[in-house]
Amino acid sequence: MTPVSFKGLSLGSGVPKICVPLTGADPNIVIGQAGEAVSSSADIAEWRLDYFNNLEDTAEVLSTANRLIEILGDLPLIMTLRGRAEGGKRQIADADYLAIYTQIILHTEVTAIDVEWQRDPSITSQLITFARAHQVRTIISHHEFEHTPSESEMIDQLTKMAQLDGDIVKLAVMPENNDDVLNLMLATHQASQSISQPIITMAMGPLGAVTRVAGQTFNSVLTFATTSTLSAPGQLTVDQTRQILKIIAQ
Repeated sequence: MTPVSFKGLSLGSGVPKICVPLTGADPNIVIGQAGEAVSSSADIAEWRLDYFNNLEDTAEVLSTANRLIEILGDLPLIMTLRGRAEGGKRQIADADYLAIYTQIILHTEVTAIDVEWQRDPSITSQLITFARAHQVRTIISHHEFEHTPSESEMIDQLTKMAQLDGDIVKLAVMPENNDDVLNLMLATHQASQSISQPIITMAMGPLGAVTRVAGQTFNSVLTFATTSTLSAPGQLTVDQTRQILKIIAQ
């Protein structure tokens, strides 16, 4: 695994980094959440665009993004447009998905975009290539909100995501029992031995809480925590997460 720099922050070395999701429905709420992120001990912020009411207003999206980047300062910003099939709040056509991200890459200094693995392959390929040409990182992601695949299936998914040549791969699953949680951790550790990109994985819900704080043990480089609104089930607060990460790293 080769570490990747996010605005000078190394993902893939040391303690897992903490990302705070911004989930406001309008610019004022999102900007307020960005201020909370800066005041916390978070390392990264993620703007969940699918929560934003005026997503069709490109000018407002871009102006809000640039305001967020200004407020966040040294904190990297990931832009994520999560479709309903992946647990997001909107149904987003591939053409719209490509168009929104293209404008963001062209007109903001965003650090990274999250690209859904299950999108049309031509869309993911275009976005990865276009982002790289503009010095924007890509996180190739997949979410299993209904179940947890087998250990071998998860290794295969992570490997196939890595083959798209993005900067980071991400897999989130919904566990039904403790074996599912252990299988995710084993799959992540195993995949990290052969994949060059850093890996982000998590099991959602209360059963998976351990995966949000024990990433250093099984080679997951980033965890998501909250200052207010949850963007996925099972998230802990930034303070809780930071405290546990420090204890485990001792």
